[in-house]
Amino acid sequence: MSVPHTAATASPTALAGQHVVVIGGTSGIGRAVAERALAAGARVTVASRTPEDVVVAGSSASLDTVDLNDTASIEGLFARLGSYDHLVLSAGPGAMGSVRDLTSEQARPYLDTKFWGYYDAVRAASTTISPTGSITLIGGAASRKHAPGRPVMAAVNAAIEAFGKANALDLAPVRVNVVAPGLVDTPAYDGVPAEIRQGMFAGYAAGVPAGRVGTAADVASAVLFLLTTPWVTGSVLDVDGGVLVS
Repeated sequence: MSVPHTAATASPTALAGQHVVVIGGTSGIGRAVAERALAAGARVTVASRTPEDVVVAGSSASLDTVDLNDTASIEGLFARLGSYDHLVLSAGPGAMGSVRDLTSEQARPYLDTKFWGYYDAVRAASTTISPTGSITLIGGAASRKHAPGRPVMAAVNAAIEAFGKANALDLAPVRVNVVAPGLVDTPAYDGVPAEIRQGMFAGYAAGVPAGRVGTAADVASAVLFLLTTPWVTGSVLDVDGGVLVS
């Protein structure tokens, strides 16, 4: 029996000759995706509001600027890029607080970035992406694993999952998938006091079958699987240590 082709077993040239665009690729999950794509032989463009150098094993990503809250900025990015093969969207801050805590005005910026920003990016990207390419949206396990103070995160990540599945039909043969990470140790939590952060991570690790929180590399491996597996589309890939079954 042949061994399935996965990101973990992908060759160093699995993406050779292909152009991968990562929006939100200068830190955390996006940066790990950019690094893994570079290591797999891709030409990588990293775009964010504040581009920084991304270098892996002597290879460098191209850098560009984009603001997911600005439709013209998004359209300008894809006009500059021209044709490409894969798009990965990994951007958007978290929005914590119950409906008693957050007004719609306070919650709306999160949806503006992580849903409408994704919407505009997929719309702009759809005209120049290779028909054999893919779009991968980074959502979150909060879509289906509910916890106090996360209604906005639940709503936007659920919307991203539905949006991804619908576009797998509308944009075919371009493949569209969603990755739904659980709690991942990234710089997004650097502003949380160390004692609180450690307690949060320890509590998550104790409650999931995998026994730990995730890393950006865990999620990047899942993304590379989707980029390099042509028979997967319309899927939501849970990368959460088992939180949905705990």
